[in-house]
Amino acid sequence: MKKWSTKNRKEIMRAHVFKYETIESTSPDGDKSGVFDIVSCLDWVNVVAISEEGQLILVKQYRHGADEITLETPAGAIERGEDPLAAAKRELEEETGYISNDWKDLGKVKVNPAFMTNTCHVYLADNCKDSGQQSFDPLEEIELERIDKSKISELIEGNRIDHSLSLLSLLKYLRLLI
Repeated sequence: MKKWSTKNRKEIMRAHVFKYETIESTSPDGDKSGVFDIVSCLDWVNVVAISEEGQLILVKQYRHGADEITLETPAGAIERGEDPLAAAKRELEEETGYISNDWKDLGKVKVNPAFMTNTCHVYLADNCKDSGQQSFDPLEEIELERIDKSKISELIEGNRIDHSLSLLSLLKYLRLLI
C-alpha cells in the first residue's frame, strides 16, 4: 500500500483551537480521487498522576462540546516548539498543583487519523507531591478529585470516565501494571 497524493489544499477556516481544511487526494494508481476534510490541532498531553499516597489525581471540569462536567486525567495542548514531557509537567502543575520527579513515557496515539492531524502523548507522573501552585488558564475552572489507584478499573467500568483520551491514558497505565 502506498500513500495517496494531495493535489489541492484549501483552508476553510481558522479558529482558536483548530484549523479546518479540505484536501483533494488521489490514490497511487489514480483510479480513486476525492475531497477530504482535515482538522489540524496542536498535539496534546495526558498525564496519569499518582500521588505519594497512592491516589489517582483527576480533574473535573465543564466541557462545552459535551455540555457536561467530565472527570479526566490532567491534560492540555503542547505549545508550538515545546517538548511533550515539558508540556506534561506544566499541565500537571497548572491544573492540579502537583509536581513529580518520577516520569514515565506511556506512548503516544493519533487522536483520530481519519481527519485529524494531532498526536496525544501519554505520561505517568508517579509519587506526585502537592506544590500548591495551581495556575488555571483564563477560562478554566477545575476541581480536583483524588481516588485510590486501586479503583481505576471501577471508574472505567462504571463509565465515570468517558473522555476518550483520559480513558486511553488509564488503560495504558493499567497495561503497564500487568
